[in-house]
Amino acid sequence: MCFKDYSIDKFLYELKTDLPSPGGGSTAALVSALAGALNSMVYSFTVDKKSFENLNHENKEKMKSLKVKCEEFISKSISYMETDRENFTALMDTFKLPKESDVEKKYRSQMIKEKTIAAMESPLNLAKDSLKFYDNIDFAIEFGNKNLTSDAIVAAILLHSAIESAVVNVFVNYNSLYNKEGYENIPEECREIIKKSLDKKEIIVKEYGI
Repeated sequence: MCFKDYSIDKFLYELKTDLPSPGGGSTAALVSALAGALNSMVYSFTVDKKSFENLNHENKEKMKSLKVKCEEFISKSISYMETDRENFTALMDTFKLPKESDVEKKYRSQMIKEKTIAAMESPLNLAKDSLKFYDNIDFAIEFGNKNLTSDAIVAAILLHSAIESAVVNVFVNYNSLYNKEGYENIPEECREIIKKSLDKKEIIVKEYGI
Protein backbone atom coordinates (compact mmCIF):
# COMPACT_ATOMS: atom_id res chain seq x y z
CA MET A 1 0.00 0.00 0.00
CA CYS A 2 1.40 3.39 -1.00
CA PHE A 3 1.85 6.08 1.65
CA LYS A 4 -0.43 8.41 -0.31
CA ASP A 5 -3.29 5.98 0.36
CA TYR A 6 -2.63 5.82 4.12
CA SER A 7 -4.96 7.35 6.65
CA ILE A 8 -3.32 9.54 9.28
CA ASP A 9 -4.03 6.87 11.90
CA LYS A 10 -2.41 4.13 9.81
CA PHE A 11 0.72 6.15 9.17
CA LEU A 12 1.10 7.09 12.84
CA TYR A 13 0.42 3.53 13.95
CA GLU A 14 3.12 2.09 11.68
CA LEU A 15 5.49 4.92 12.58
CA LYS A 16 5.27 4.19 16.32
CA THR A 17 5.69 0.42 16.01
CA ASP A 18 8.80 -1.70 15.43
CA LEU A 19 8.12 -1.95 11.71
CA PRO A 20 11.18 -1.04 9.61
CA SER A 21 9.22 1.64 7.76
CA PRO A 22 8.06 4.39 7.85
CA GLY A 23 10.87 6.10 9.68
CA GLY A 24 12.61 9.45 9.84
CA GLY A 25 13.24 9.68 6.11
CA SER A 26 9.64 9.18 5.07
CA THR A 27 8.49 11.49 7.84
CA ALA A 28 10.82 14.24 6.62
CA ALA A 29 9.30 13.93 3.15
CA LEU A 30 5.79 14.02 4.62
CA VAL A 31 6.61 17.25 6.45
CA SER A 32 7.82 18.82 3.20
CA ALA A 33 4.53 17.78 1.58
CA LEU A 34 2.64 19.46 4.44
CA ALA A 35 4.62 22.65 3.84
CA GLY A 36 3.66 22.54 0.18
CA ALA A 37 0.00 21.93 1.00
CA LEU A 38 -0.15 24.82 3.48
CA ASN A 39 1.37 27.17 0.95
CA SER A 40 -1.06 25.96 -1.70
CA MET A 41 -3.91 26.73 0.69
CA VAL A 42 -2.81 30.36 0.78
CA TYR A 43 -3.18 30.50 -2.99
CA SER A 44 -6.54 28.72 -2.85
CA PHE A 45 -7.83 31.52 -0.62
CA THR A 46 -6.38 34.15 -2.95
CA VAL A 47 -6.89 33.13 -6.60
CA ASP A 48 -10.13 34.56 -8.00
CA LYS A 49 -10.86 36.25 -4.67
CA LYS A 50 -11.04 39.99 -3.96
CA SER A 51 -7.35 40.31 -3.04
CA PHE A 52 -6.43 38.55 -6.27
CA GLU A 53 -8.15 41.21 -8.36
CA ASN A 54 -5.86 43.84 -6.84
CA LEU A 55 -2.78 42.15 -8.31
CA ASN A 56 -1.35 43.11 -11.67
CA HIS A 57 -1.60 40.66 -14.56
CA GLU A 58 1.96 39.40 -14.17
CA ASN A 59 1.53 38.51 -10.50
CA LYS A 60 -1.86 36.92 -11.15
CA GLU A 61 -0.33 34.60 -13.72
CA LYS A 62 2.69 33.92 -11.52
CA MET A 63 0.45 33.00 -8.59
CA LYS A 64 -1.50 30.54 -10.73
CA SER A 65 1.77 29.03 -11.89
CA LEU A 66 3.17 28.80 -8.37
CA LYS A 67 0.01 27.08 -7.17
CA VAL A 68 0.66 24.40 -9.77
CA LYS A 69 4.25 24.23 -8.54
CA CYS A 70 2.88 23.60 -5.04
CA GLU A 71 0.97 20.59 -6.30
CA GLU A 72 4.07 19.31 -8.06
CA PHE A 73 6.13 19.78 -4.91
CA ILE A 74 3.56 17.90 -2.83
CA SER A 75 3.55 15.00 -5.29
CA LYS A 76 7.33 14.90 -5.43
CA SER A 77 7.59 14.96 -1.65
CA ILE A 78 5.19 12.02 -1.41
CA SER A 79 7.27 10.17 -3.98
CA TYR A 80 10.30 10.74 -1.75
CA MET A 81 8.38 9.02 1.05
CA GLU A 82 8.08 5.92 -1.13
CA THR A 83 11.66 6.14 -2.36
CA ASP A 84 12.95 6.31 1.20
CA ARG A 85 11.05 3.17 2.13
CA GLU A 86 12.20 1.35 -1.00
CA ASN A 87 15.83 2.33 -0.47
CA PHE A 88 15.83 1.38 3.20
CA THR A 89 14.25 -2.00 2.48
CA ALA A 90 16.75 -2.66 -0.30
CA LEU A 91 19.65 -1.70 1.98
CA MET A 92 18.45 -3.99 4.77
CA ASP A 93 18.14 -6.84 2.28
CA THR A 94 21.79 -6.50 1.28
CA PHE A 95 22.88 -7.38 4.82
CA LYS A 96 21.11 -10.72 4.38
CA LEU A 97 23.22 -11.64 1.35
CA PRO A 98 25.52 -14.67 1.78
CA LYS A 99 29.13 -14.01 2.74
CA GLU A 100 30.77 -17.40 2.80
CA SER A 101 33.12 -17.14 -0.17
CA ASP A 102 35.35 -14.25 -1.21
CA VAL A 103 33.16 -13.71 -4.27
CA GLU A 104 30.05 -13.50 -2.10
CA LYS A 105 31.74 -11.13 0.31
CA LYS A 106 32.86 -8.85 -2.51
CA TYR A 107 29.40 -8.80 -4.08
CA ARG A 108 27.74 -8.19 -0.72
CA SER A 109 30.07 -5.27 0.06
CA GLN A 110 29.43 -3.73 -3.34
CA MET A 111 25.66 -4.04 -2.94
CA ILE A 112 25.78 -2.53 0.54
CA LYS A 113 27.73 0.43 -0.85
CA GLU A 114 25.34 0.95 -3.77
CA LYS A 115 22.22 0.76 -1.63
CA THR A 116 23.75 3.01 1.04
CA ILE A 117 24.50 5.64 -1.59
CA ALA A 118 20.93 5.39 -2.90
CA ALA A 119 19.59 5.76 0.64
CA MET A 120 21.81 8.82 1.10
CA GLU A 121 20.99 10.54 -2.19
CA SER A 122 17.21 10.44 -1.78
CA PRO A 123 17.04 12.64 1.37
CA LEU A 124 19.77 14.85 -0.09
CA ASN A 125 17.60 15.50 -3.14
CA LEU A 126 14.62 16.12 -0.87
CA ALA A 127 16.62 18.75 1.01
CA LYS A 128 17.70 20.42 -2.23
CA ASP A 129 14.18 20.50 -3.65
CA SER A 130 12.78 21.80 -0.38
CA LEU A 131 15.32 24.61 -0.24
CA LYS A 132 14.14 25.82 -3.66
CA PHE A 133 10.54 25.92 -2.44
CA TYR A 134 11.23 28.91 -0.18
CA ASP A 135 10.81 31.18 -3.22
CA ASN A 136 7.26 29.93 -3.56
CA ILE A 137 6.53 30.67 0.10
CA ASP A 138 8.06 34.15 -0.21
CA PHE A 139 5.65 34.96 -3.01
CA ALA A 140 2.65 33.63 -1.07
CA ILE A 141 3.56 35.81 1.91
CA GLU A 142 4.01 38.92 -0.21
CA PHE A 143 1.04 38.58 -2.55
CA GLY A 144 -1.27 36.01 -0.98
CA ASN A 145 -4.35 36.58 1.18
CA LYS A 146 -3.05 38.45 4.24
CA ASN A 147 -5.43 36.53 6.50
CA LEU A 148 -3.37 33.43 5.73
CA THR A 149 0.09 34.88 6.22
CA SER A 150 0.51 32.79 9.37
CA ASP A 151 -0.13 29.62 7.34
CA ALA A 152 2.63 30.53 4.90
CA ILE A 153 4.96 31.18 7.84
CA VAL A 154 4.13 27.77 9.29
CA ALA A 155 4.91 26.32 5.85
CA ALA A 156 8.39 27.88 6.07
CA ILE A 157 8.91 26.48 9.56
CA LEU A 158 7.84 23.01 8.42
CA LEU A 159 10.05 23.28 5.35
CA HIS A 160 13.11 23.95 7.48
CA SER A 161 12.22 21.01 9.74
CA ALA A 162 11.93 18.77 6.68
CA ILE A 163 15.32 19.94 5.42
CA GLU A 164 17.05 19.40 8.77
CA SER A 165 15.45 15.98 9.11
CA ALA A 166 16.44 15.00 5.57
CA VAL A 167 20.04 16.05 6.22
CA VAL A 168 20.15 13.89 9.35
CA ASN A 169 19.24 10.92 7.17
CA VAL A 170 21.93 11.88 4.66
CA PHE A 171 24.56 11.83 7.42
CA VAL A 172 23.37 8.52 8.83
CA ASN A 173 24.06 6.85 5.51
CA TYR A 174 27.15 8.90 4.69
CA ASN A 175 28.80 7.95 7.98
CA SER A 176 28.19 4.27 7.31
CA LEU A 177 30.00 4.39 3.96
CA TYR A 178 33.30 2.55 4.34
CA ASN A 179 34.75 4.16 1.21
CA LYS A 180 33.66 7.79 0.84
CA GLU A 181 35.65 8.45 -2.33
CA GLY A 182 33.67 10.70 -4.65
CA TYR A 183 31.35 11.80 -1.85
CA GLU A 184 33.71 13.80 0.34
CA ASN A 185 31.79 17.01 -0.36
CA ILE A 186 28.49 15.72 1.05
CA PRO A 187 28.93 17.01 4.64
CA GLU A 188 29.80 20.54 3.53
CA GLU A 189 26.98 20.54 0.99
CA CYS A 190 24.52 19.53 3.70
CA ARG A 191 25.76 22.17 6.12
CA GLU A 192 25.37 24.82 3.42
CA ILE A 193 21.81 23.67 2.71
CA ILE A 194 20.88 23.87 6.38
CA LYS A 195 22.50 27.30 6.74
CA LYS A 196 20.63 28.70 3.73
CA SER A 197 17.38 27.17 4.94
CA LEU A 198 17.78 28.54 8.47
CA ASP A 199 18.58 32.00 7.13
CA LYS A 200 15.51 31.98 4.88
CA LYS A 201 13.23 30.65 7.60
CA GLU A 202 14.45 33.16 10.19
CA ILE A 203 13.99 36.10 7.79
CA ILE A 204 10.40 35.03 7.18
CA VAL A 205 9.66 34.55 10.86
CA LYS A 206 11.38 37.73 12.06
CA GLU A 207 9.64 39.91 9.49
CA TYR A 208 6.40 39.14 11.27
CA GLY A 209 7.66 39.89 14.75
CA ILE A 210 8.17 36.34 15.95
